[in-house]
Amino acid sequence: MSTLPSNYSLVPFLSQESSTSTTDQNSPEVFRQNIQIALDQVARVNELARSGLNGMQNAYQAGNSPAQTEADLIALDQVLHTLADFLKTTGIGAYPLLPSDAQGAACGPLTEQHLILQMNHEVQFLYEKLKRIQESSGVVAQHLSMLDTTRPKP
Repeated sequence: MSTLPSNYSLVPFLSQESSTSTTDQNSPEVFRQNIQIALDQVARVNELARSGLNGMQNAYQAGNSPAQTEADLIALDQVLHTLADFLKTTGIGAYPLLPSDAQGAACGPLTEQHLILQMNHEVQFLYEKLKRIQESSGVVAQHLSMLDTTRPKP
């Protein structure tokens, strides 16, 4: 059972020597094909993950098939390995895949303002986490110093 789309091409997996006569590895056409294949595979991963999750959440519901859930999870594992190999081999994995909306249309690139807000939120989260760690460390140090002063000296 092949989980690759019908338009999947092995051209990107050929060695540089054997593919030079057929297709330029760095051509924009091959790049576009590779991006489309990666996006198709990501959509398939999303579909299988949702199906597997739904199967697990409804495991004890009437009409739910554990065999189908198992098949979905096995297919998900295979598609993930195939996608990872494809991303590594083609170099597409070095680029971000923008999330898509519910209809499957790709969202536009993130604006600078959105990225700044996201970064500020992440920095604030990390600052608060570090602050909690420092406060907890202070409480522990205080308890340890109290234990040290209450123990009799030999």
